[in-house]
Amino acid sequence: MKTNDRAHVDKRITSTRNTILDAAISLYRKLGIEKTSISQVIDLSEVGRSTFYRHCSGRDDLLNQVLNRDFDALMLEFQSVSRCYESLEEQIEEDMLWFLEQFIRRPALSLVCSDIKWQRYQQTAESLSAFRRASIACATPTYQRALKEGRLRKGIRMDNYIDWASFVVMSMQVANMPSKKTRLYSRATLRNFLVPSLIKDKDYG
Repeated sequence: MKTNDRAHVDKRITSTRNTILDAAISLYRKLGIEKTSISQVIDLSEVGRSTFYRHCSGRDDLLNQVLNRDFDALMLEFQSVSRCYESLEEQIEEDMLWFLEQFIRRPALSLVCSDIKWQRYQQTAESLSAFRRASIACATPTYQRALKEGRLRKGIRMDNYIDWASFVVMSMQVANMPSKKTRLYSRATLRNFLVPSLIKDKDYG
């Protein structure tokens, strides 16, 4: 197959997959995850059943793909907008605030905390793997800066840093805290609880 033909086929495959995933998100938001059937997704996306199954193996795979698409886009965007702030504290806060905001503005990720039962989400291993990759992408720059400045708390390794930062951010979302309403409250929560648990004060002995 010629290069141009291959590019055209790949573009068509991607377009069809996105049509299916967009239909799934629309139905998830309207009906809920548990009440959305594959038949409804097929009808709304206007693809054949065989076409659907070429892209998704079933309901869990469909949910995984919906979430993975947002996680992948999140990582790419973070890498393109990431900036260096004057203080390490501000760097951590801004990175985490940005991550929090993604769960509001990205349609699939907003479902994680609003409609999907947390127990069910834990069972979607592929999505968890994508979430882990996104967490690593967003937390690594601040971890490396803290390491370079010698400000990591004793015993904090990269995996500890990423796991704890991810846990705090997700807990703020799942608990539906007021932090979702104001950036100021979010910043105060992160500064008072997350930041001191990861790094030492600048004047620490």
